[in-house]
Amino acid sequence: MQKKFDPKVFQLGYVALGTPDIARTKDHYLEIMGMTEVARGDDGSVYLSIGYNHHDLVLRPTKEKALLHVGFHLKPHISIADFAREAREHGLAATVKTDSQPGIAELVEVEAPGDVAIQFYSAIAAPAPGFKQTGASPLRLGHVAIISPEGDKLIAFFQDFLGFFLTDDIAGIANFLTCNRDHHVVNIVKAPDSRVHHIAYELRESSQHGVAADTLRAAGVNLLWGPSRHTAGHNVAAYHHDPNKVMVELYTEMDTFVPELGMCEPRPWHEHFPMKPKSWGIFELNAWGADFAFNLAAG
Repeated sequence: MQKKFDPKVFQLGYVALGTPDIARTKDHYLEIMGMTEVARGDDGSVYLSIGYNHHDLVLRPTKEKALLHVGFHLKPHISIADFAREAREHGLAATVKTDSQPGIAELVEVEAPGDVAIQFYSAIAAPAPGFKQTGASPLRLGHVAIISPEGDKLIAFFQDFLGFFLTDDIAGIANFLTCNRDHHVVNIVKAPDSRVHHIAYELRESSQHGVAADTLRAAGVNLLWGPSRHTAGHNVAAYHHDPNKVMVELYTEMDTFVPELGMCEPRPWHEHFPMKPKSWGIFELNAWGADFAFNLAAG
């Protein structure tokens, strides 16, 4: 049974990736995705902004591609010190860091199940470098999907400690959770691997799917899947690989979740009413019924 919906965070802030080819990867997000570089770290990291916050994506040079950490914005009434104390009382390793990255004066890094590093902060600088009019030009960072061999424990961390709500699952493998009115902010994929499955960015409107696809194609990047409508979340989505073979989703029309009712706002394309949390079948990825040669589950 779901607990009262009272999450400690209200939005996903940023994702940090390790890349063995930071030049090509940075160019992909700058030139094709339409982000702006706002800072560099002493370790060679680059901080990229979609348009308002200091950074939405961090890229760091590493020998192999990796998910380094994920950042969430704490609710205003929760202090860093109190959050760190609660995490430790919950049996989690929590480290308070000051000036560990540009744009964030203080944060607490928690080691979540499956060795997933998650950072929590109360404030991030907003230099507002501006939203680009070139490339895919996303509106915002929407969600992150993480593959974990300790999926059940990671789901419990998001539900029991952070207060997320489970909105849907696909065959019990992909599990969708939210901390706000988006259908999902994280997707935990239970599989014998430990990595990012995909990072998702919301486009400004559905007409941008064609512009984004044309931009990718002109740069020699093929779409892997879509645009098509999902079932869980009902977002119209398209996927491609960045230069590290990290899957990137561009989407629109994500379901709006109403926590007070435990359901999504009704939409004409919903399969049933009310659209409450549902377990979808493994072959129910696509609401429009088309088969895909690409294995989306494997990423």
